[in-house]
Amino acid sequence: MGSDIFVIAGLILSMVALILFTVKFRLHPFLSLIFSSLIFSFISGMNVQEMLQSFTAGLGNAMSEIGIVIALGTIIGVLFEKSGSAETVAKTIFKIFGKNKAALGLAITGYFVSMPVFCDTAFVILSPIAKRLSKDSKISMTAMALSLFAGLHATHILVPPTPGPLSVTGILNADITLVVLLGAAVAVPVTLIGYVAANVFGKKYNYIPKDIDDSDDDRKLPSPAAAFLTIMTPVALMLLKVLGIALNVGDNIQKILNLIGEPIIALSISVVIAAAVYAHTYPEDSDAWGFDGIIADSIRTAGQITLIVCAGGAFSSVLAASHLQKILINVIVPSAALGILAPFIIGFILRSCIGSGTVAMVTAATMISPFLNAIGLGSDIGHVIAVLSCAAGSLAVLHGNDDFFWVIATTSEMETTTAYKTLPIVSVLQSFTALICVYVLSSVFL
Repeated sequence: MGSDIFVIAGLILSMVALILFTVKFRLHPFLSLIFSSLIFSFISGMNVQEMLQSFTAGLGNAMSEIGIVIALGTIIGVLFEKSGSAETVAKTIFKIFGKNKAALGLAITGYFVSMPVFCDTAFVILSPIAKRLSKDSKISMTAMALSLFAGLHATHILVPPTPGPLSVTGILNADITLVVLLGAAVAVPVTLIGYVAANVFGKKYNYIPKDIDDSDDDRKLPSPAAAFLTIMTPVALMLLKVLGIALNVGDNIQKILNLIGEPIIALSISVVIAAAVYAHTYPEDSDAWGFDGIIADSIRTAGQITLIVCAGGAFSSVLAASHLQKILINVIVPSAALGILAPFIIGFILRSCIGSGTVAMVTAATMISPFLNAIGLGSDIGHVIAVLSCAAGSLAVLHGNDDFFWVIATTSEMETTTAYKTLPIVSVLQSFTALICVYVLSSVFL
């Protein structure tokens, strides 16, 4: 019991230290995450060598999973912006939603894009559009970034085929069709509450991004078809991979779809398209592809973003390497009488402590699966409700131990202080909105 107290104390103090380092002392997030990991290791009693091993392993795993994706996404984003494609898409969204509702357009875009594409990848790709919309509409980038986050976050956590809800659906043996339909329905109010909060925070923390190219406002812009092709190609390729599995198209075709649907391949194809669009807009810029061109600039930017994001994953790995997860589970799982609150609470606490929404909901599902009958979720529809309850808890709390937090802050030019004052609150609002929706569904169907 004594060691458990030290682990909990280490968690609390390391989180406080992380916030103080980045917000109060404005220390670079990469160093802040390293020092916070050391603090947790020291207080919790974890061996320093074990901590370093977990940290470096977590850093390496995050780099292998997202490092190249961030680099390719950043290159796409720079080419997308410099070619004028972001401006084209922004003007299209203006035509559909109007300037005053541009943030809503971003939230809706995020809602659909994040179903086949990881939310952090999607945010990197779509952030140039958010920046352009902010500049052209004079609406705070805070509102734009949070609106985009709200849509991406909702469907990423609630709707298969993203790994979290898909894995939980399998663990709890739920009907995937119902999970998709009800998850997509729950994700609508979850997105909208995030959009409402984004507008409130946008007025309170108002800033317009500086990294916007205005050097040639009279240039010929790419067509909407060319602009949307750049960002929709990876989405479409990843979606085709999923649809192929669902429709059982056959091994030979599925192998092709698996190849082109891999994020790195899909994004590489999008890089080629973005480069072609840029070359068509600026045929005279022969330096763009060398060491001194915009590609080199984008790679330098991607390097810093990648280190920060991967350090967040490494900190999460250190937390997971302790027996923190077991402590939390032992406290909550015996409370089977909590009903739908049991999976929600497990998901909520684990997401807040460890940082991974996928790990949180998968752990919650694994722990409650033997108790489904006891908590009144033993029926077929009860299994679906249990999936959504696990996901609802895993929406929050998003903060500095999650790599997605740093993706949003860095790519949208958001001050770390602003990110800490907004993203955790929006994620909590989304989480409890989802819980209310799950409660309503359970009242109707159970």
